Amino acid sequence: MSYPEMKVLKSSCDAMTLEKLGKTVVHHTSAHGIPNIFRSRHWFRRLVWLTFVSFALCCALWQCTEMVMTYYTYPSHEKIMLISSAKLKFPAVTICNLNSVKLSSLKRSFTMATSLHDSGLELTHRRNRSHSNNGSSEFADEHIQYTSAFNKFASEFNQLSDEQKVEMGHQLEEMLIFCSFHGQECNSSYFSMFINYKFGNCFTFNSQKPVEFRANPVSTQQPLNITKAGFMYGLHLELFIEQIEYVRDITHAAGIRLLIHDQTQMPFPEDEGVNVPPGAETDIGMMKVHIERLKAPYGSQCTEGENIKNFYKEAYGAGYTREACKRTCAQQNIMDNCGCSHWEFAYPKELFVPKCNLSDTAVRQCVKLYEFKFAHDELNCHCPLQCKEELYELTVSGSQWPSTAFIENFAKELKEMGGHMKDIADNPALIRDNFVKVVVYFKQLNFELIEEEPSMTEINLISNMGGLVGLWVGFSVCTLAEFFELFLDVLLLFIRRCLRTQGNREGYSNPYVQKQNPIYLQRTTKL
Repeated sequence: MSYPEMKVLKSSCDAMTLEKLGKTVVHHTSAHGIPNIFRSRHWFRRLVWLTFVSFALCCALWQCTEMVMTYYTYPSHEKIMLISSAKLKFPAVTICNLNSVKLSSLKRSFTMATSLHDSGLELTHRRNRSHSNNGSSEFADEHIQYTSAFNKFASEFNQLSDEQKVEMGHQLEEMLIFCSFHGQECNSSYFSMFINYKFGNCFTFNSQKPVEFRANPVSTQQPLNITKAGFMYGLHLELFIEQIEYVRDITHAAGIRLLIHDQTQMPFPEDEGVNVPPGAETDIGMMKVHIERLKAPYGSQCTEGENIKNFYKEAYGAGYTREACKRTCAQQNIMDNCGCSHWEFAYPKELFVPKCNLSDTAVRQCVKLYEFKFAHDELNCHCPLQCKEELYELTVSGSQWPSTAFIENFAKELKEMGGHMKDIADNPALIRDNFVKVVVYFKQLNFELIEEEPSMTEINLISNMGGLVGLWVGFSVCTLAEFFELFLDVLLLFIRRCLRTQGNREGYSNPYVQKQNPIYLQRTTKL
């Protein structure tokens, strides 16, 4: 005969203690070194394992700290790629006659003719000197005298209104005798105009501006594209530079200043570009280079121009560039300290700041000081690099134009055009002295992309730290899950203890209502 023997058991959670939880995790964790400390039976082995695990843990923490510190220096690197494209945006092409003021216009203006004579430019011509011991110092002194005289004349010239300065310069309608783009004829409506302090009237092809300087509409408000590379599919220009209108005291070279740039960029032909000589066909093959930089906190700390003053945007609608920022900063310093605006730099007309008059000694010394600081980059200007920039690597070649075989037919075309061109059509030497041909084209339908990228992202940081911890102490995501489970078990243990303590303090309670039903195990004994 058998009798059931009843036994009440406590739940497993109640039986679990903090010590047992810790031992369970430590003996079975996937961090390989830690269990060996507690499994070792001899004290020496336990000491060796403890020392080794502590050393490995310290190394892991040290290298992880170095990794985090490196991440917060925000390192970056450049990635260079060659991108092929079926279509490329054609850049803006700016041309300026190397002569800024026409001789006939200067003669009609008594004020400017007198100013040219008084400036002393005709006495400071740069010419070759015989070789002597002090030849270099004499050349330097002569250059300083010429620069001073030119600045004096430029000061008087820039006191004129913009309309007067435009009328005194070379006009595109007189210069442009032929224009072709991608095999299609173009004309002066494809150009926009601006005034440069050194070259006078300058004209930009494919500028994307809705109207030009004189409020005339521009035909190419959308950028022109190129679908074929090569000489035949570029921009072809034939220009009449009118050397008969050159002012000998101002201009010492003949030809065209040509600058290739992005549409959003303000061109500065006095610092950039190439000279195109007359009597030659100049072929300019270009390769586009697109640069993308990272904003702060990365090393380049580039900007799109936010919260940075840019007079060239207000005056010409140009985008932010570092050079435009530096020139704006220089103009602001001159306006604040000299009380006038310098003709070399743009300025907002709504401020009604008078133009600098170098006949005033105090103004001349002040302007000269800030010109020196600008030239030597000593102005305290915050001008970071632009985040996106497009450059063009140029390959320039040339040949005689017009050729001896072609010059007779070209002379007939000039006679039909009339004006000054008719007067020089019978003289081959004068034709070569006054006409320029230039071709601008893409060498290939691809471009070079230089992109700045973070050397370490958040994912890289986590992966590298995981690799280091796994290498030194064998930690993995599963190990973290084990310790997270331990944390939850400890939390539940304390919650249950708090609830049990609170229940005991409440006094008597009906055991048949609130007490947990016991668990009975039936065990049979044989008599």
